[in-house]
Parts: sequence; structure tokens; C-alpha cells
Amino acid sequence: MDWIKTLDWKAWAGTIALIIIFREASVWLMGQFNHPELGNLVGLISLLIVLSLWRKFNKISVRLVDTNNKIMKESAFAFLPISAGSLLMLKHLGEEMPIFLVVLFISTLIPLWVYAKMSKKWL
Repeated sequence: MDWIKTLDWKAWAGTIALIIIFREASVWLMGQFNHPELGNLVGLISLLIVLSLWRKFNKISVRLVDTNNKIMKESAFAFLPISAGSLLMLKHLGEEMPIFLVVLFISTLIPLWVYAKMSKKWL
């Protein structure tokens, strides 16, 4: 139980609050465009962009990095919003599902094929 005493509660609360705020704001924003199912994806991408821009001009707090590493290592918490958003998006596609699957297949297959060719040539 010593880990409870040494846990950086403020960093944990701040990191989780940051994730929740970005997610909820993105769900609300995408709801304004009648696509709330894309909110999780938009939230994840916007958080990534904001943190990347922040890192370019300032240093990201070591406390935030450590807390994020623990979240990523210890649980699937960071992946739940994007998984839920993907499932909701697939549910709402309806008749567009075959087109989406073709685009997904091609956009996955071509980069993998190019990567395999590059690996075969350079490795």
C-alpha cells in the first residue's frame, strides 16, 4: 500500500481531466455537426495535435509524461474512447459500409505492401 502514498494524485487527476475534457468537448462539437460518434476520434486527434504543438514550443511536464506512461502501460483506458467511437461509427454507416470497408482495405493494404517492399530492399 506504499504506492498509494507515493502516487502523484494531482498529476493523475490533471491527466485524466485533460483526456475527459478533450473527449467531451469533441463529442459536443461533433454533435453540432450531427456526428457525435466521431467525437472520440476527433478528441484523440485534437489532444495529440495540442500536445505536439505544446511540445514544439514548451517542454511537456515530466509528471504528465509519467502519468501517461502508467496509464498506457497499466490499462487499456487510453484506447477505450477510440474503440467506442469506431464501433459507433460503424453502426451508423449503414449502406455506406461496403465503400468504407473497401477504402479501409485499400488504405491498409497499400501502405503495408510499400513497407514490405522497402523492408525487403533495405533490410
